[in-house]
Amino acid sequence: DPPESIMVGITHKKTALRMPSSLGRKSFIYLSNLYAFSSHHPYQYIARSGLFCFGFTNNQTDSTSYSVANAYSELTKVQRVEFHGVSYDCPRIHFVSGITEKVGDETRVIVAYGVNDCVSRFVEILKRDLMIHLFSNAS
Repeated sequence: DPPESIMVGITHKKTALRMPSSLGRKSFIYLSNLYAFSSHHPYQYIARSGLFCFGFTNNQTDSTSYSVANAYSELTKVQRVEFHGVSYDCPRIHFVSGITEKVGDETRVIVAYGVNDCVSRFVEILKRDLMIHLFSNAS
């Protein structure tokens, strides 16, 4: 079980080797993982999640679906994560640039991230879900 008060961050990792892609070239894949540490000195490491990636824009539900940026969002879907011939529904490159507690709702955080070095996204996540990812396979 997690302690009562922790700090959470998100790392950015690149595969050690370039991976083959459906575009006919090899390139790196960028993934993330959560980490948690004590919010009090000496800020001890508590847990780390497995690797994950954030997804693409969902045009049916995203507020950006009517914006000019949507054209660029659609273009980013060409570069998906692929491992051993299997394509996953997330970008080859995503970079988390911020995480903050949602104003007015302390049960959620907002994560800002870039997709394939082309467009920005924000995603709202329940803190409970972060804890599940952090502590279900704590390492």
